[in-house]
Amino acid sequence: MPLLAQFQSWGRANGITTSLVPRTAEGMGIGLFVDMATDQNHQDTDSGDLLFVPYSLILSRSSILHQPCSDLATTIGTIGEDAITERLALVLFFLYERLILNHGSTPTKFAPYIAVLPEISTPITLDPELAQGYLAGTILLDSVCAKRKTLEAEYAQLSGNLGAFEHWPVKPTVADFIWADATVWSRVLSFQSQVKESENELELGDDLHMVPYLDFANHANQSNIRWQVDKQGLRVWGNEHLTLTEDAKEPEVFLSYGEKPNTELLFLYGFTLKDNPTKFLTFSMPMDEEDPYYMPKVHTLMRQGIPPRITLYVERSGTTTDLVELCSGLWITRESLYLLWIYSLNEEDGLSALIEEPEVKVCVPHENLAEDNEEPEGVDLEDEEDIGRLIMTIQGHQILSNEQLEAIVPKLQIYPVLMLRASVMVTTRVEHYVERIMESGDKVQMTEDVEAVRAVNYESVDGVEPVKPSPTLPQPEENQEELLELGPHVACLVLMMKNYRVEEMKTLVRIGNLLGEGQAKALEENEFIQEYLAKMQVQE
Repeated sequence: MPLLAQFQSWGRANGITTSLVPRTAEGMGIGLFVDMATDQNHQDTDSGDLLFVPYSLILSRSSILHQPCSDLATTIGTIGEDAITERLALVLFFLYERLILNHGSTPTKFAPYIAVLPEISTPITLDPELAQGYLAGTILLDSVCAKRKTLEAEYAQLSGNLGAFEHWPVKPTVADFIWADATVWSRVLSFQSQVKESENELELGDDLHMVPYLDFANHANQSNIRWQVDKQGLRVWGNEHLTLTEDAKEPEVFLSYGEKPNTELLFLYGFTLKDNPTKFLTFSMPMDEEDPYYMPKVHTLMRQGIPPRITLYVERSGTTTDLVELCSGLWITRESLYLLWIYSLNEEDGLSALIEEPEVKVCVPHENLAEDNEEPEGVDLEDEEDIGRLIMTIQGHQILSNEQLEAIVPKLQIYPVLMLRASVMVTTRVEHYVERIMESGDKVQMTEDVEAVRAVNYESVDGVEPVKPSPTLPQPEENQEELLELGPHVACLVLMMKNYRVEEMKTLVRIGNLLGEGQAKALEENEFIQEYLAKMQVQE
């Protein structure tokens, strides 16, 4: 029996009821489609369930901790139950189940589900050399490299120092571990957000859940189904966007993964949308370590939980309301605005600092806010006996919260100049990324040449043209072809990465142009800025 048929039989035997069928969706792997022959309520999609999955088949940290598997229980005990996060519990479960299945050991309850899971290809699962080649110079590559480095370190700790897999029938490789992590993030659902949105009175101990069957639903900007959890399990209905008629082709049902730009979609799921309406970039904004107020600013950022990165929207998102216009056609998050304010302030604006003597004194080393580390809230704090907490002040007002920033900074007389400085800072950073992409063109070309050799046997997949070998390159010998061939799913990912690199470059150039136009307009139209600059010239 084919794997999908076995999975459906397993679902029915374990309490899943549905009028949805999983099958291949053109260009999108496996999707979920309404089976018109079995859907008895297709005239009114709100009158009956399209899908019901009982809690006994829904995976979460709590359910995994109680799985009757001695190997997993030993691993959890070795790591320590308190150290098992929701994400790690799911990763360990999928890792173990996949290895057991491939090893031919005794099948577990979830074997038909594990067996039908497709291979997943994201830039993180890809050979690092290929990812670095096709994404050379991009902002996305920074995230990919950082994520892979984190996973490799986590695997090394689990397999080496802790020996968490020593008793398993087959030992996982780092590639297996990365596959499990990618599988979880590409299919997981947040139950807490759904319960909160629907004001459901259900109390949940876990947020992240894997739901067999529903996790085959593909993404669309506009979801045509709605789902809800109750004490029995998860239920799915069609919404107003799902059209069902007796003579219609079986429609595919779609989930919305949220308003995510192609950067996130490619990073998490391994695909992009051609006309994605969500367009924003997030990139690091390291502070100038030569700034005389570097340390007070760092302490302020850490205390208020502001990471040294900025998010820029080139098209305002429909549901993202908490945005601030940086210049015409360009918006930033409010958190990004706070960061730019803090970076732009100087002593002439009334910036100063004082030392508070708290019970726990902290000092943050400069290197913890280097460009490689975008998470100030994750740095190690060092207690120092002779250094207290540094407090940034603006014209005598202590800045201890974002609310105080909001109350003070926009009222400063210097505010128009402050925003001009902020715009120039962002422009400098954008130019840095544009230059980086341009300078990495040779690396992409070298990757293309290698790929031409590897792809001799590629076949067209879902309309994606195969990569053609260059006539100037030597052809691989017959006994090398199988080793060099990457597979069609990777061919599709490579094509998307190539297109994404071009897309990111265009977005950066567009942002740079908008910033330049905004700065020119401010210089021409704002009298205070003109007077300030004239005064500065005289003083010089």
